[in-house]
Amino acid sequence: MLSKRIIPCLDVRDGKVVKGINFVGIKEVGDPETLAREYYDQGADELVFLDITATHEGRDTMVNVVENVARQICIPFTVGGGIRTLEDMKRMLRAGADKVSLNSSALRDPDLIRQGAEMFGNQCIVLAVDAKKQEDGSWHAVINGGRIDTGKDVLEWVREAVSLGAGEILLTSMDADGTKQGFDIELCKAV
Repeated sequence: MLSKRIIPCLDVRDGKVVKGINFVGIKEVGDPETLAREYYDQGADELVFLDITATHEGRDTMVNVVENVARQICIPFTVGGGIRTLEDMKRMLRAGADKVSLNSSALRDPDLIRQGAEMFGNQCIVLAVDAKKQEDGSWHAVINGGRIDTGKDVLEWVREAVSLGAGEILLTSMDADGTKQGFDIELCKAV
């Protein structure tokens, strides 16, 4: 029998956990260290930390927050946002992350996936995909926190990224995000 795994995702902006609906209407909901510890204490299987404005703002992920969260938990910990180079990946892993999540940087330079997988192992490379449904029923990959539609077909992108060495997919439906209407099952099945 398959078991369910609970993997909370903390979207962080300006050092605070935030939630929105369809990537807009963002509201602060708490402190990342406190919420990480609460999820850990409640039995979460893993934790994801995404610095959702790092890429758009052209800055690195907040290393000090990653270090503080890593000290609070003893479960696999994925960090993303603003990771553009192998050195960025190394910095996050040294700060306590077990895996790094790539989205915008991977779409801009897909070889970054291969480089990361070769250096750290594909189990360490998580491809984050923000998907937006199109009128024709397909999905496009969007970057920079949902601000830029790349025109890249999500299913093609996932196949390419896996062939380059992505070990996991962190799939987000912009259409279902924060709506409390459940998962985008159609997108999940397609991927």
